[in-house]
Formats: sequence, C-alpha cells, structure tokens
Amino acid sequence: MSKWIKGAVVALMIAGLAGCGVSTKDIEVETVKSAKANLKGYKTYEIIKESGVDDTLKKDKTLKNANVDADIKALINTELQKKGKIEVKKNPDFFVAYVAGADMNAMQIKLDKKGRSMIENVPAAAMVLMLVDADTGSIIWLSTAEGEFKGLPLDQQKKRLEYAVKKMFSGL
Repeated sequence: MSKWIKGAVVALMIAGLAGCGVSTKDIEVETVKSAKANLKGYKTYEIIKESGVDDTLKKDKTLKNANVDADIKALINTELQKKGKIEVKKNPDFFVAYVAGADMNAMQIKLDKKGRSMIENVPAAAMVLMLVDADTGSIIWLSTAEGEFKGLPLDQQKKRLEYAVKKMFSGL
C-alpha cells in the first residue's frame, strides 16, 4: 500500500515547497476532507517511511546544509500534536504520507511592459500531505501547497515551509 500512496502523492504533485516575515503570497494551499471520516475520532498516527523529499530538492545548492525531510517531519509532528494527535510506532489510527519536490524548469507566461506575452522560467515547488485510514487504506484528508521556488537563503526557505505546513493543517 505504501508504494500506491507514494505513487498517488507523486501523481498529484507537479512542483514546490513553501513560509512569516518572508513573502508567502505566492503559496497556494488546497485541502479536502473525506465527508465520511470523523477526523476527531483519529488519535494516533505514524508517518509512512517512504514519505520524503524528491531528489530535485536534495540536489539544490541553497539547501545543501539542510535536512528538509527532518524539518518537514518535525513540522508535521508539531501541527498534529497541536491537534491532540499522538505519534506511535505501531497500530496507528491513521498514516501520514507526504512528498515534496521542485520543478526547476517550470515555465510561465508573463506579460512584458508592452503587453506582449513571453515565456519565463519560474522554478516552482510543491508539497502534498495525505492522511490515510490505517484500517481501510482510504484517504481521509489531503492537502497540497504550491509556490515559487525562489532560491532564498535557508532561514527564509524554512519560514516559507513552516507557513505552508501550518496553513495545510489549519483546517484539520
């Protein structure tokens, strides 16, 4: 099942990551919940081991001294604990799956000063978070975040990531 979940996450993801004090206006977050699932009834979780950051981010020079996977897991744990959820190693109520990556070759159509269309390289990043019922394997909650990959200093990138994860979990 974990290969299926990772495949589904990758299929949903095309690009980008995400941040306070730092501009976050380009970060777009969308979240959907299962109408059938009572999310308050889920108390324990486990982060799926296959979750993680795509190689595109691991190779980025601006992130060379960062452990983005550890940062994301810590942010996920913090937000879920705020919601009263407890991380366990066995028999969770739900699984957490995530994937993040960047598309450094993303293109976008922009207008120049004369109003003419031009294509411009705008590196983008994205993250997908899924909560999956441990008994049924059904997705009970899904959130995506997309934004420009600005190549900012590491501390600003971490703030953008923190902003995105908080916003993703805000409706849980």
